Amino acid sequence: MPDTFDSLRPRIIDYLYDRGIDPRKRFRCLNPSHLDRDPSMGFDPKRNKVHCFACGADYDLFDLLALDNNLSSPADALSLASERYGDGSARRSVSFSAAESSRITNRPAERAAPHGGEGGGSGGCAPSFFSEEPLSSSYLSDCFAHRDETPYFTQRGLSADTVTRFRLGYDPKHDCVVLPCENGRCVRRAVSEKRYLNEKGRPSPLFQPELLTGAGEGAPIFLLEGTFDALSAEELGYHAAALNGSGNREKAAALLRTLSKPAPILLLTDSDPAGETWAAALTAEFPWLYRCPPVPYGKDLNESLCHDRDETARFLAQCAADWAAQQPPPYKETSAAGRMEDFLAYIQKQAARPPLKTGFPKIDEALDGGLYDGLYVIGAVSSLGKTAFCMQMADQLAQQGRDVLVFSLEMMAWELMARSISRESFLLDTSVRRRMAKTARGVLDGRRWSQYTTQEKAHLDAARDAYAAYAGHIYFREGDHETGLDYIQSEVARHIAETGEKPVVLIDYLQIIAPVDVHFTDKQNLDRIVCALKKMSRQYELTVFAISSFNRENYNLEVSMNAFKESGGIDYSADVLLGLQARGAGHPGFQIDEEKRKDPRELELKILKNRSAALGQPISLRYYPAFSCFMEG
Repeated sequence: MPDTFDSLRPRIIDYLYDRGIDPRKRFRCLNPSHLDRDPSMGFDPKRNKVHCFACGADYDLFDLLALDNNLSSPADALSLASERYGDGSARRSVSFSAAESSRITNRPAERAAPHGGEGGGSGGCAPSFFSEEPLSSSYLSDCFAHRDETPYFTQRGLSADTVTRFRLGYDPKHDCVVLPCENGRCVRRAVSEKRYLNEKGRPSPLFQPELLTGAGEGAPIFLLEGTFDALSAEELGYHAAALNGSGNREKAAALLRTLSKPAPILLLTDSDPAGETWAAALTAEFPWLYRCPPVPYGKDLNESLCHDRDETARFLAQCAADWAAQQPPPYKETSAAGRMEDFLAYIQKQAARPPLKTGFPKIDEALDGGLYDGLYVIGAVSSLGKTAFCMQMADQLAQQGRDVLVFSLEMMAWELMARSISRESFLLDTSVRRRMAKTARGVLDGRRWSQYTTQEKAHLDAARDAYAAYAGHIYFREGDHETGLDYIQSEVARHIAETGEKPVVLIDYLQIIAPVDVHFTDKQNLDRIVCALKKMSRQYELTVFAISSFNRENYNLEVSMNAFKESGGIDYSADVLLGLQARGAGHPGFQIDEEKRKDPRELELKILKNRSAALGQPISLRYYPAFSCFMEG
């Protein structure tokens, strides 16, 4: 009795052992559409099938033979099973029921992700037909000798040099071009029809698979779907390999698994769902693979080459450049010696970027010239004048033409603007006891304006004009306890993109920034916030000035780094740490509330930490709280 589906179906157990698979254990899924990193397929002896519990693939012996060998009919699957596991009695002439035929030709893998591309797999743009003739050992050489008998290679955009280099040939008997691939095998494509001639019972070979295992010597390797696509890349001066059908992606994955480290491989797919499927499957297992954007013209690289050679060459060059830009430097170049050129370039760049002047000469001198790139943190007890000091410094930077981006998480922009105008009215006032100067409330309260004399209004107008002269460099961003790091970072990036200028960033104040994680303690959140601000200052090469509060335990003590330790790791991450205190703080009998009542207040600015300069002596300041004005001395 000849072999049948029913008699051979139990022989799936032999198939599994032939593949080195122990059917008693879970094994990697055999669905070519599923790159299974964790074994998820098992053998069901009752049904004589294998089933994947991840993707749902469900195969019997004939499904698996058809998948392995690119078979397209039930007769081929039964014939091959009979030859391998039966008595060889089944032949292509055997008849099938409609149910059996439908079950084989509608395999689950094909329904999930049809094979496509230039390999001759089912579902591609060029359907395959099967050759019954074995290839002789001289076949490739004979076809190469006939290469000039067809204009097909020229029509596909390939030069004579590329044809010769890869020994492309022409088979006049079958009127097909012959593309040599791995292990002496080839892909054959009909010239007069859009179809491929595959070797019967064997999957399509890969084109230049050795490039996927490191043979490219560090140069970028393009991995494409079809051999003509790979030859197109080679035509334009790049190394390229090809799957010859999206169903071969598991073969490519097997090669990539042998690599000891990531390789410079760039995936360039056809512009169709099959291309997206195989590329997504490979990048899921090998996230270091680089995905190229779609080709500029047509469905694949060869169509693009034929349409516009120069534009396609620019496209590949840009893909290679974009890939290179994302790669870390060679490890030895990360040594101090390897970075010496960058170090010298940084010095030259700094020569064109002098330190920023705060507008307080003695403070600039104490800070070794002014403000540099980095994170500056100033702390003081509540209501001593931290915000007023920082805003006066911001205004004085703006007067020099420097942009300042102010994140005010506690006060309205109108209040801060009124304070600045109040200060200007104070500085412009030459009258006895400066009776013309107005407080911030006097500036903001419109009801008072009707009571001002003409001279007072004129004085306020002059103060407003003085502020307006530099206010174009002050940018306010109001916030609250919901304002987080993402917003601050995005606004800094936006300012640079919109203006082309790197601003000085002022944050008022640190403890109000929204927590990074609600499950962290206050100190843990503040640590991460300060580290992120430090990173931002390095990333954008700018000055970040942040205000910090002190705990009440430190109100009557002399300012020191201990006051910051209670608020997280500010003292570790800040480049410069400043403390503002009332003169005499920490001495016997000192009362901060009494000092706050003075007008002007006698304050001191202490430099508690400076990574790049000496600390120096405290700088004396006089503060006029009614007008938000600081003066040295």
